[in-house]
Amino acid sequence: MPKNDLKAYLLAAVAVAAVSAPLPTLASGYLLKEQSASGQGTSFAGVTANAAGDATALFFNPAALGAVNGNEAVGVVSGIFPSVKTSNAVGTRAARLGGGRISGTSDSDDLAIDAALPSGYVAYTVSPDVKLGLSINSPWGLSTDYPENWVGRYHGVHSSLLTLNITPTVAYKLLPELTVAGGIQFQYAKARLSQAVDFGSILAATGAAVLPGSRDGMGEVKGSDWGFGATAGLLYEPAKGTRFGLSYRSSVSHELEGDAKFEGVPAVPALRASFANTFVKAKVTTPDIIGFGAYHEITSDFAVMADVQWTNWSRFKELRIRYSNPLRTDSVTEEQWDDAWFFALGAAYKVNEKLTLRAGVAYDQTPVQDQYRTPRIPDGDRYWLSVGAGYQLTDNIRTDIGYTHVFANTTKVNLTDNLTGTDAFRGNLSADYKASVDIVALQTKISF
Repeated sequence: MPKNDLKAYLLAAVAVAAVSAPLPTLASGYLLKEQSASGQGTSFAGVTANAAGDATALFFNPAALGAVNGNEAVGVVSGIFPSVKTSNAVGTRAARLGGGRISGTSDSDDLAIDAALPSGYVAYTVSPDVKLGLSINSPWGLSTDYPENWVGRYHGVHSSLLTLNITPTVAYKLLPELTVAGGIQFQYAKARLSQAVDFGSILAATGAAVLPGSRDGMGEVKGSDWGFGATAGLLYEPAKGTRFGLSYRSSVSHELEGDAKFEGVPAVPALRASFANTFVKAKVTTPDIIGFGAYHEITSDFAVMADVQWTNWSRFKELRIRYSNPLRTDSVTEEQWDDAWFFALGAAYKVNEKLTLRAGVAYDQTPVQDQYRTPRIPDGDRYWLSVGAGYQLTDNIRTDIGYTHVFANTTKVNLTDNLTGTDAFRGNLSADYKASVDIVALQTKISF
């Protein structure tokens, strides 16, 4: 296959896969860092300074092009295998409805979905001072899936967010040691949320002779949208083998538009009118990210690296769904997330001219406050341990592999239903969560 055809096929395959593959839930909030196998091997330490010297660092810093030699196309597939378990889950109805237990499954061992996360990159040298880049990624995503009969079904059953980012980039060598760059994000997002509806409790609250929990229905909301943002960065190399990177990824605002559908609505005129299928909108704004990275070669064979990233999660105050049906008020879930930090340290050892070994550790802070944690994103702090290797197969083909095990703190969901607002009739929910994830990333780089 000609090289140009191979590049086109690679990027087209990434674009199709990124919007069709299910995405896992174990990320900081819903950020997916798994965009590079060479970076995965160091827990993404040094990626903002392009420690590996390849085009996959474009996701973390557009100025990473300053450390790319010649032209290259890179394809990455990250296999993400999360384990999310819930235990001691207890659901009860509001005190005014008798406070009885909600029946259903309390423990589950398989709430998260395994996923293959693809990404693709091209770097092209126009002149010694000007380089062009293109990256295709899925930077944001989540998926949780509970049994339809679990005790927290009124708070959430299925949750998914899928994204596709296409980011063209231009880098310019302002000085021999300084590269500056910028890019435009074209981002597609689609989401789906579902949960059970306790029509039995709703009817019982009106005085009808109906038992709470005896008339469950199901509601589902879907929506999609295109949004736009920017990236910017610089790469500073004061001496050969020492680099510092600084990057900024802007927020992207979406107004998702789609439909809300309800099933199992009792044959009561007021309920049929309120729970009629309708058009919906929901605003989703991804956070800004600022990253700083450093890379230093202690010897010609051994290098150390570090990365710090700040994510502006405090933008996420609430999840609000607006219905066109005038009989339905907005559905609002309080989130009140905090800003979060990511810290990583790593090292790389060049065994010979063909083989490089890597290792790294990281601390990934959750943005979720305990009192606002929901079963849709039962997020907690995480700790990363990573290893990896790169091997030069031929003069123009290199392959990399990275492996990470992520340990997550045990978390707890504790929600209260006071029969007011949009949380009414969801019931009280208490549940413990334990999570971990294994990540295996494979990468092939073709130089041309």
